[in-house]
Amino acid sequence: MLTASIRALSTADWPGISALESATYAPLGLSEDPAVLRSRAGVGTSFVLCLGSAVAGYLLALPYLYGRVPALTDPSDSSASPDLHLHDMAIAAEHRGSGLGSRLAGHLFSAARAQGYARVSLVSVGGSGAFWSRHGFHPRPEVPAPAGYGPGATYMSRSL
Repeated sequence: MLTASIRALSTADWPGISALESATYAPLGLSEDPAVLRSRAGVGTSFVLCLGSAVAGYLLALPYLYGRVPALTDPSDSSASPDLHLHDMAIAAEHRGSGLGSRLAGHLFSAARAQGYARVSLVSVGGSGAFWSRHGFHPRPEVPAPAGYGPGATYMSRSL
């Protein structure tokens, strides 16, 4: 059995991230242009999960003000913010349900606390709301999910 490791993403990881993003989100109609996807990777808040040398998951989070959400078609315009937006997380299909997603999310929460962030927000898509609720996120109905994120998309956040 391969050992899972989590590390900051590097330029060499983008082909694997792009392939995993497409496999995960294209069936939902939510796949992003690779150049736009790269704009979601905040320094110190975006990670890859590797099994051996293969990218088996990734998480992209960037500083973004609470209540704002990046448009899926435009590069992010993040700026200094006390909050993070967890824009994207994917685990390879064959490893879903194994706890790797929880491990990757927990890694982000620890890194975000260490860097002084106050809150993490996201838009749950594709029926992922229950997963995020188990990790302390709460729906924020006062912030509508933007058009283009699919049916049932819900803005959620949690304090750190």
